[in-house]
Amino acid sequence: MRITSSEALGELRKKEAAEEVLCLGCFKSLKEYDVVKAISKNTNVPEAQVGELGTIVLAHDDGRDFEVECVLDNGETKWLGTFSREQLKWVQSPAE
Repeated sequence: MRITSSEALGELRKKEAAEEVLCLGCFKSLKEYDVVKAISKNTNVPEAQVGELGTIVLAHDDGRDFEVECVLDNGETKWLGTFSREQLKWVQSPAE
């Protein structure tokens, strides 16, 4: 599917929020410095909560696993850990 306007994107986001369509960010290829949301618990990073945002700082295993860092407002690291692609959703950063 190709989205050609911000209005169409807005409508798709409403449908995503209402769970009428699959998530937009679940299928996007991830790369370093992408902002992502944790969408499932990760036993290897117990301090990470579902719904928290982080930034990919390293991609490895041909893009199947990612080191993700969540930073507090004061700049301190809240958590840093390895997540699989299935545990993450791409989130459009405010600059985009």
